[in-house]
Amino acid sequence: MNTLLLYFKREWQLLFRNTGALIQPLVFFIIIALLFPFSLPAEITLLQKIGGGIIWVAAVLASLLSLENMFQSDYQDGTLEQAIIHQRSLEMAMLGKVLAHWSATGLFLTVFSPLLCLTFNIPSEQIWVLFFGLLLGTPSLTLIGAVGAAITVTLRRGGVLIAIIILPLYIPVLIFGAGMLSQSAQGLEITSQLYTLAAIFVLAITLAPFAIASALRATIN
Repeated sequence: MNTLLLYFKREWQLLFRNTGALIQPLVFFIIIALLFPFSLPAEITLLQKIGGGIIWVAAVLASLLSLENMFQSDYQDGTLEQAIIHQRSLEMAMLGKVLAHWSATGLFLTVFSPLLCLTFNIPSEQIWVLFFGLLLGTPSLTLIGAVGAAITVTLRRGGVLIAIIILPLYIPVLIFGAGMLSQSAQGLEITSQLYTLAAIFVLAITLAPFAIASALRATIN
């Protein structure tokens, strides 16, 4: 736990020194979501039906945008090599780093999502469904994406390869997250989708640190 907290704190300090890394995914998320209302007919019912799905897709794309640089700076300055040979648990160190990365990207996207819902005239009860769905889904997106970032850490332009590797794994989160909104709009129970997102998160936070550590050892060594 000391290792996790140490790397969490260190990552937050680095992120605040580079404010562009904090702002860029959020701005991209907002722009993607706002483009659709202007490009579609101004029909309230249509915007309400597709608004939640558009926000989810925007969150997925914004998460992808922030992945390429997750390990690059640490790889270039030798920090990752030191972490690999150090006695501290590499798995816990990377988990702390990834959770800090999520809190600076995915959490911000989740907090701003209710404001975007107003653009699509989404009812207030569905806004909370979207909020809690993103709160459960975005950590899974970051954890899964970190595995792809670790695999491509030695590549200078690994963003496209990360997308090819990770996007198929994002589909279940996207399906169940967007499905919560459609179920809620029809007055149906959303507990099954909610439990599925929670199960995906538990699997991701349990298995992803080991996959990240293994990928880093394989690619760097």
